[in-house]
Amino acid sequence: MDEQRGNGSDLPKPHKQPKPPERLGELHRAEQKKPSRAAQGKPAARRSTSAPPVRRQDSRHPYASDTAEIRIPPRAYEDDYSYDDTPGYGNYDEAPPPRRQRTPAGRGGGQPYAPRRRKRRSGCIGRILKGILSLCVIVFVLYSVIALLLISRLEKVPSGSRSVFSGQIGTGSDTRSILLVGTDSRDLTQERGRSDSMILLTINTRTQELYLTSLMRDSYVNIPGYGMNKLNAAYSFGGADLLLDTVEQNFNVRIDDYLCVSFAGFAGVIDAFGGVELTLSDAEAQAVNVILQSEVNALMGDDTMADLLNGGGTYVLNGKQALAYARIRYVGNADFERTSRQREVMEKLLEKAKTHAVTAIPELISSAMPHLTTNMSTAELYVLSLRVPLLIGYDLQQQQIPADGTWSGITMPDGQQALQVNFEANQDILKQSAYAYTKPAEE
Repeated sequence: MDEQRGNGSDLPKPHKQPKPPERLGELHRAEQKKPSRAAQGKPAARRSTSAPPVRRQDSRHPYASDTAEIRIPPRAYEDDYSYDDTPGYGNYDEAPPPRRQRTPAGRGGGQPYAPRRRKRRSGCIGRILKGILSLCVIVFVLYSVIALLLISRLEKVPSGSRSVFSGQIGTGSDTRSILLVGTDSRDLTQERGRSDSMILLTINTRTQELYLTSLMRDSYVNIPGYGMNKLNAAYSFGGADLLLDTVEQNFNVRIDDYLCVSFAGFAGVIDAFGGVELTLSDAEAQAVNVILQSEVNALMGDDTMADLLNGGGTYVLNGKQALAYARIRYVGNADFERTSRQREVMEKLLEKAKTHAVTAIPELISSAMPHLTTNMSTAELYVLSLRVPLLIGYDLQQQQIPADGTWSGITMPDGQQALQVNFEANQDILKQSAYAYTKPAEE
């Protein structure tokens, strides 16, 4: 049986078990004491690739970690091979060269560098806001260009000497008053003419209202330097500056500026907005035809029979017809209904301007603006034009001064009829309406 089994020398030798990891350091230190195969003149040993990887932690290296994978040198498993301690891949004790560490500038150690900032990508909302802002800038620039172009066409006249009165109504910054003066002159720069209509436009930001206050031309007032006379005589004596002083002194109300409009300018503004829609009675239509034939057509250089109306009804009146309608005096209650028609035309014009402002610009520049005169500077007019979009939402109110019940008839020394005005009562009415601090409660 022993012969069959043999002495066991022919059996394969068992494979040597790998040394535990804690003895690896001792083995390598022992191998380092032996002379290398190169020093003994022997060829370099072939490295075995059969050794399994072992994970360890080496606290001597700053970049070592618990999961760093190393490979045990072959000499740790087989005695037939000597370990090559030449610095390189297989040397276990040789630490890899330290990696240069970058540090922020100013903290020392290593090459300074500026930390990279992550670019933030603007979202959809950001792009929309940028688009809206760009559109607003474009609209503002276009609006400013158009406004300045219109302003440049106005005839600007510097104000002369003005009288200043104390205790005026409307001296605060919440109200602004502009006196609109309509004259019968052809050229405001060559002749003064007569003030055919006087409407005080008041912008009240406290109540968010626009007030059109007609000043009766036959009001018997004290004209500074000329004594008692009708209100419209002040314009004939000293122009718009004297007219402003007369209104301020008698009605104790402050007027900031004025805008004079000739007949041609008034008709040009109406035509620029495509006319105004009004309903006329037969008597008013007949009166319009009479005024067109007698003066307006001749003033405009047209045929006498041009633009006549065919009786009463609802019409879209052109500039000349609307001008003739605003000048009707002998139909109804004389001058009181005349001022009412003037305010009606103004109200229709302001409503039309809300929807036809853009299309009216070319004709305003070419036909209407050259016939308007003001004492406001270019800067003042531009600032006022910036407020126009905000004024669109204001409520429009109208009234006449002197109000009903605050006047009586009087005969002037030259025999003309005039209106004796109760100035204190009308000042109170102005305080409670155009210059009110709060909007009156609706009944």
